[in-house]
Amino acid sequence: MINQVSRISDIQLPSSVSTLYIDGSFLPPSSHPASSMAYAWTAIDSDGFILESHYNIISSIFPSALRSEVFALLHELDSLPRDSQITVATDCAQLLSLWSSYVNAPFIPRILKESNHLLWSSIRAIKSQKNLDVTLIK
Repeated sequence: MINQVSRISDIQLPSSVSTLYIDGSFLPPSSHPASSMAYAWTAIDSDGFILESHYNIISSIFPSALRSEVFALLHELDSLPRDSQITVATDCAQLLSLWSSYVNAPFIPRILKESNHLLWSSIRAIKSQKNLDVTLIK
């Protein structure tokens, strides 16, 4: 039986993707009637051509800027084909730090205390199941 990976994204990127740019946004209730979160990503090939661009509004339950960045990362990793080698560019220093602690490291129970532990666990699973070689840069 083939190991099936559950998908959260209906987008399937081509294997020619070399770089992904991700961004998340969060508007607190003080600047809006209600808080809102969104994320976006753009997939680029090695020649610099935009292959795909995607954005979405996400649930504002327990909203935070970091959560929108993590969700952008999760969605774009889910859109990649198996065995992809990819560079992900982000402007979120905390995302880079947590990636090193929670994804590019052996599992540690401390991840379960992280407020976004379900998202991080999903990222770990997708990276492993799809055999993704991911490098995050700022």
